[in-house]
Order: sequence, then structure tokens, then C-alpha cells
Amino acid sequence: MTEQEKTWFEDLHKRRNSTAKTLKDDFAVGNIWNSVVEKYSEQAHFIYELLQNADDVLATKAYFNLDFDGLYFTHNGKKNFWISNPDCEKEDQINDKLGDINAITAVAQSNKKGQSTIGKFGVGFKAVYSYTDTPHIYDKYFQFKIERFIVPVLLDNDLPRRREDETTFFFPFDKSEMSKTRAYEEILEKLKRLIFPTLFLSKLEKISWSTFNESGSYRKELLESNLIQDIKFCN
Repeated sequence: MTEQEKTWFEDLHKRRNSTAKTLKDDFAVGNIWNSVVEKYSEQAHFIYELLQNADDVLATKAYFNLDFDGLYFTHNGKKNFWISNPDCEKEDQINDKLGDINAITAVAQSNKKGQSTIGKFGVGFKAVYSYTDTPHIYDKYFQFKIERFIVPVLLDNDLPRRREDETTFFFPFDKSEMSKTRAYEEILEKLKRLIFPTLFLSKLEKISWSTFNESGSYRKELLESNLIQDIKFCN
């Protein structure tokens, strides 16, 4: 992290912290966050959002490790987390230049508007808050957690298990209104029954998952490709 990026991160923390206090204390806007999360309240819907995000950053492999205390999600995406100037967020969002950290700590905003990617760190990612209050993110240049839905906080240490070319998300099961057992069981059920998870993803080829005693995987393979009158058919 450069000194400029560190300054931006500190500024973003202060801004989001102020906003979080308003969301909590002001009755007029206090329910905004709950409405955002409830929009994607389907059981473990966020798993598909994570896979889409991984595909957006050109990952070819993704891996879920489900523990009784939380869920780890790792991918080998080629694009790392970055931050943009908090003073220019409105303009950057319009011009598709909003940093990942800015977007993932915003409400109902996305930093991807191009046709080649779908909603990276948009509203759909917020579904993780059905299972955790403090998502952790470990990347090459930034390691941070998010508190009170939108407040980024730098972490002191990287995740020892993370390889340099990987990005890992950790979602601790720390919500008071959902037991760890329920979170574990719902996510496991979803992982076992993903419906063609790689079908509409252009880069992601393999998805694996494991628990302490179970594992599974999904794979996409291109067996044949034909070009007929400028139309490409893949089997």
C-alpha cells in the first residue's frame, strides 16, 4: 500500500464511520440497510455473487472451505483490490473508476458498469450480511475487514494460508440472530446443490468446496468449438 492509498483508506474509514453512525441513529434512514440485505435474503444467495465477482476479476479457480466458525472463499483472480479518492466517488462511479474498496463499503453502489462484467461489489454482495457482521478480505495489497456494514478497518496481519496470487474472503459466523450451526448447515446445503454455477461465467472453470469431512467440485470444460457464419458454438 502506497502512502497515497493509506491516506485514502484512512479518509474512507472516517467518512464511512460517520455514515454508519447516521444509519444507526437516524430513524428516517435507519432501515435502509435492512432493506438492502433483505432484498437478497434467499438462503446463501451470496455464494453466486462471490462466484460472479471472481469471474469479473478473471479467476479460473475458486474454492470454498466451510468451517464451523465461518466460511473461507478463495480465488486466483488476476485483478487486485484497489482504492480510489473518497473525494471523487460520485464522479468515479459515473466514469467507471470507483475503487473496489470504495464500492464494497457503499450501499447500493457498484464499480462495474461495463457489459463484460456484472455488478462487481454491487448490492448483491451485501447478502453476505445475512451470515456475518464482519467480512474479512485478504488481498495482495490490502487486508481489511468491514464493520457496521460499510466501515473499512485495516487488519494487522495477512492470512497465513493465502498464496500471493490469491484473494481470500473470510465470513465469520458472528451474527447474534443466527446461530453458527444454522449458518453452517444452510451454506453447506447450498454448496452441495449449486445449479450449473459456471454456465454463464466466462473465465471460471472449476469450483471446489470442502468441510472437515465432505468435499465436492464443479467443473466446466470446452470439448469442441465451431464457427459458423460468424456465430461461435461451444460444446
